[in-house]
Amino acid sequence: MVMSIFSKKSLFVVPVIAAMTAIGCSASNAEQNAPLVYQDIEPTGFAGSYLASHHAQNSYDWKAASGFLDQVLALDPENAELIRRSMILAIGTGDLELAAKRAQTLIVTDPTNDLAYILMTLENIKGEEFDAASETLAQMPEGDMGDFIKPLLTVWVSAGQGALDTTSLQENSIHRYHGALAAFYLGDFEKAKALATEILASGTISNHDAVRVADILAVTGAHKDALALYEGVMVQDNENNILAEKIAAVKADQEKDTNEAIKALVPDANIESAVKGTAVAMYDMAYILHREYSDSSTKLFANMALALDGHMTSARLLLADTLTRNGRYKDAITQLADIDPSHPSYLPAQRHAAELMAEAGDLDGALAKLNTLFTQYNDIEALIRIGDLYRQEENFKNALTAYNKAAKQLGGDTIPAEYWHLLYARGMAYEREGKWNNAEADLKAALVYQPNHPYLLNYLGYGWADQGMNLQESLELIKRAVALRPYDGYIIDSLGWVQYRMGLYDEALPNLEKAVSLLPYDSTINDHLGDVYWQLGRHTEARFQWERAVNYSEGETDISLIEQKLKFGMDGVKNSKQASK
Repeated sequence: MVMSIFSKKSLFVVPVIAAMTAIGCSASNAEQNAPLVYQDIEPTGFAGSYLASHHAQNSYDWKAASGFLDQVLALDPENAELIRRSMILAIGTGDLELAAKRAQTLIVTDPTNDLAYILMTLENIKGEEFDAASETLAQMPEGDMGDFIKPLLTVWVSAGQGALDTTSLQENSIHRYHGALAAFYLGDFEKAKALATEILASGTISNHDAVRVADILAVTGAHKDALALYEGVMVQDNENNILAEKIAAVKADQEKDTNEAIKALVPDANIESAVKGTAVAMYDMAYILHREYSDSSTKLFANMALALDGHMTSARLLLADTLTRNGRYKDAITQLADIDPSHPSYLPAQRHAAELMAEAGDLDGALAKLNTLFTQYNDIEALIRIGDLYRQEENFKNALTAYNKAAKQLGGDTIPAEYWHLLYARGMAYEREGKWNNAEADLKAALVYQPNHPYLLNYLGYGWADQGMNLQESLELIKRAVALRPYDGYIIDSLGWVQYRMGLYDEALPNLEKAVSLLPYDSTINDHLGDVYWQLGRHTEARFQWERAVNYSEGETDISLIEQKLKFGMDGVKNSKQASK
């Protein structure tokens, strides 16, 4: 069967991370997340500017690092190490022209630096000087990352010269894929299909590679084989809307004996030049390095891709994600803002930018941006995100205003299935606002659309248990959630809690103890465990857990009731939700 070739991760791992580390781009995020101490350094003179550059780079602010290093380089222009670092920082900020200039200087003293040759080749390719690019590649030394990247550049340089040269491609998915792309670009569809099929024959491949093979097969007319691959992946990734669109497109093309519908959904099938083909290759390098959490290397290759094709949205999104996970929210927002408004990813990207603004502390700016998206594009998702931001701030009244406005835009009473998350979010806001009947109605409606969503099952089940109602039904819902997420401490706590509310203390105990072991610093879970200990007569252990609950509350939980239990025990706490059964 098709599914037998799939795995979560490809067997192929690019041997580039060590090479990038060797040239000064650490694969670790430890230094990248260092505090911005360089801002307190007076960048005067050689030492001051060098130190400021070093700290800025470690803080992932490569633009500032590059500027500081230029000051140092002006004082020592023939220092090979400074030239090398300046070259790396230049491409890390997207300045391919400066990076190539530094590379030309560097190879005079360090002719073994393969990154320098890569950058010079990319500058040649960008100017469509393919003969010069071929000459530069011929001088590239063997070893390290050059051995892997050179064949990718060779296949696209030869494509730019009007020929298909796959002789240097290695037996891995990314090389064969780009051989297939170049063949497709040059109109050799049979060769494209043959190279794509070789990827399948290589053994276990990732879903990502399987989809790419299917893309090549689909756009070259092998509809049946493409469909089998798409549907095989869909079994594992059944919420992938783009994949569903591709399946529908292939079926439509199959009926009409064309490939136009699927081509519209496969950006790589619409490569207009060898320059853009090379950009895709550099993006693919960035993508693989990003999955390996080699963020500095990811940034280099993503910027190489953008230097060749400034409209490559996938590279910009990848770069934004890399910047985000390194705390560079402002830079990530800038990347997202540069996405073409006509691109399908524009609205989701701008919503994400708003979320980053809120994460960075600019809630007003985030809300304004989302409101603009709704006003200009009638983007209902933007309204829902407004509600989400207010809910995160525990401003449930304003959250409900936004959610209800979104619901009204969708017709009011009946929310479409694709907006089930609005029902879930509004249900949570109603519950926190103390309007349980409204919350229950929304959560139950969402559950009709998503009957196996573990957190939805848990929220409704826990809500019933907390209300002391529908306990048996609550237990059934939460058991289903536990089956789906057996190691989620919050869901395990819910199971123990509903059992506690039902008076099943012996059954509740192991679940609440497991929940505490999974989330030892959660105040509520420690409180629940204390309650069940008390009911089982283990009063000393109960007080120990309640003390932990108080210590871990961090001001986020109302601890007055817990303090009463510490003082009087549960028998002395009257009208308590915890004391009731």
